[in-house]
Amino acid sequence: MQTAKVEQKIKTFTFDKTHILAYWVAMATYIVDLAILMLTIGYSYNQSLMNPWIRRAGLLIFLFGWLVWYLGRKKLGPDSVDIDPLGTISRKILYPSHKNIHIKPKLVSDGIYSITRHPQYWGTVLFYIGISLALASIPSLIFSILVILPAHIWRASVEEKMLLRLFGEKYLDYKKKVKF
Repeated sequence: MQTAKVEQKIKTFTFDKTHILAYWVAMATYIVDLAILMLTIGYSYNQSLMNPWIRRAGLLIFLFGWLVWYLGRKKLGPDSVDIDPLGTISRKILYPSHKNIHIKPKLVSDGIYSITRHPQYWGTVLFYIGISLALASIPSLIFSILVILPAHIWRASVEEKMLLRLFGEKYLDYKKKVKF
C-alpha cells in the first residue's frame, strides 16, 4: 500500500526551481574550485601546506571522500533520483518518450545510508577538501570550506524537503535515526 502511494507521487512529481538551483550552484562550485586549484598550485603563500604529512593526510581525505561518494552512489543504483537538469533536457531532446525522473519507490536507508543521509554530498565535500590539502592550495581549501560545504548543506536541505514530500512519515522516522 505504502509503495503504491509513493509510486503515484513519483508519477506526478516535479522538481521545483530551488532544487534545480541547488544543483547548479553545487556544479558551479566544483568548476570554480578546480580553477582555483589550477591557478594557485606552486605559489609561495601555500608553503604552510607543503609539509608532506599534511599532503598525505589530504590524499587520504580525498580518497575517503571518493569512497563515501562511491558507496552512496552504488547503494542507490541506476534507478535513483535523477536530478541532473542538463541530463533531463538532453533526454527530452534526444529521447522524447524517456521518463523524466527516476526515483526508487523505496527509501534507501541501509548500507552507508544508515550512517549518513547524504553520503554523496559529504563525500564530495571531503574530496575537495582533501585535494586542496594534497595539492597544497590554501585558496582552494578556503573555498572548499567556505563555499562548497555550505552549498552542499543547502543542497541537502533542499533534497530533504523533496524526500519528505515523497516519503512523508517514513522519511521523518529515518531522519530521526540517522542524524547526519
